[in-house]
Amino acid sequence: MFFEKSYTGLNQWWRYIIVFAAVAIGYCVGQIPLILAVYKSGGADALKQFQENPYFPDFGINLNMGLALLLIMFLGAFAALYFIFKPIHQREFRTLITPKNKVNWSKIFFSFFLWGGLVLAFEMVLYIIDPVNFTFHFQWNTFIPLVLLCIFILPIQTSTEEFIFRGYLMQGIGMGTGSKITALIITSVLFGLIHSMNPEVQKFGFGTMQIYYISAGLFLGIMTLMDDGLELALGVHAATNFTGAVFVGYEGAAIQTNSIIKTIEIDPNMMTIGFYITAIIFLFIVKIKYSWGSFRKLIEPVKKPVEKIAFEHLLDNPEI
Repeated sequence: MFFEKSYTGLNQWWRYIIVFAAVAIGYCVGQIPLILAVYKSGGADALKQFQENPYFPDFGINLNMGLALLLIMFLGAFAALYFIFKPIHQREFRTLITPKNKVNWSKIFFSFFLWGGLVLAFEMVLYIIDPVNFTFHFQWNTFIPLVLLCIFILPIQTSTEEFIFRGYLMQGIGMGTGSKITALIITSVLFGLIHSMNPEVQKFGFGTMQIYYISAGLFLGIMTLMDDGLELALGVHAATNFTGAVFVGYEGAAIQTNSIIKTIEIDPNMMTIGFYITAIIFLFIVKIKYSWGSFRKLIEPVKKPVEKIAFEHLLDNPEI
């Protein structure tokens, strides 16, 4: 049903180009406050330095304000997608999230807390193994604003990525190819590539981090296809960034914050292994909770709604 909803609107290829162009423009407009803030600190040279090392305190911007400036970029992209989607495709924005009449918020919150708990549990294991690698940096005056930012604004960033990759693109590719698995693989690879400019890639290597990012895309895509909706992926993605921003961050991450704990060194291979372990546990739990059935569902073809087939048959046979 998740794919069937994409057939209810208008889906000519040029409509997708218009939407992506609008999202790109919205993203660029959202960057203006960030560019102005960095430029104010040192002109064009500061902008160049920021591209090489995006650490806000070096430009007289505190980390909480820097986080807000980064998230505003996604606010522009989200606004563009939200307001142009319905006029262009002639269907409700909600159909990018669920084929049902309303979004299941309980699934979003359940996946948020389950995934967040699993991530923190894995971090605790790492702390037990190597406590020297963890340092504490708790300050009330920076922690409370950080939490508020991560509750009210951070979900816009994570949700925008999910709306685009596991919603808009996955539905469009699935409808165009007739294959769920093709849609899953393509969106996961694109999800990895879109993160190729993150500082982690330069530090740990393109191949190493692409394995992690593409795996994350596959994980989010699998739960979307199996659950027939985007709610679980929305909760997991939000929990991933929330725990990294508020609880356990690390030097050189794409988003630098005043997190409670900082890890000095990151082992990317251990990070990937930990991700696989927690992902398998998560999928096992939600598979039972939501009665998913067999994972063969992932390789099933995308089926057109009966009414769509009938309508196309009528167009091909006007004499009927």
